Amino acid sequence: MGVPIALSVALLATTGELAFVIFPLPFLGLVWALQGLAPTGFTLEEPGVRIERRWFPRRLPYSAIRAADRRPRPIGGLLALGLNGLFGSYGLRWNPRTGLHYLAITNTRDLVYLHTSRGLVVISPSPPDEFVAALSARLAPAQEA
Repeated sequence: MGVPIALSVALLATTGELAFVIFPLPFLGLVWALQGLAPTGFTLEEPGVRIERRWFPRRLPYSAIRAADRRPRPIGGLLALGLNGLFGSYGLRWNPRTGLHYLAITNTRDLVYLHTSRGLVVISPSPPDEFVAALSARLAPAQEA
């Protein structure tokens, strides 16, 4: 982000054109949009697991979650349709060993793998072991029904 701002200041100083003041605005808008869609947390609610985001939070209903585990497996890979960056990794990914999966992670240490009816969803709640235990307790009655 510093490069567009520094370039704007340099161009304004050398040319005197006030139009260069707005040069960094599209870059700032892009960063603003990226942070709004990035995952910020994970909550167990009554209807399902909520993936917290500033805009458009997602909810995975318990009825769609078949299992949850912490067994490490390859994630990410080619044909990434999501974003990796300052605010975490999120979006669809594909690799030959895992297949198509959805990432909504803020770090790579606390990964929890949710096996859903639509495929694998990877999240990073903190603390992960307690999250899996609480989620498994909520899934048991849903799977019996």
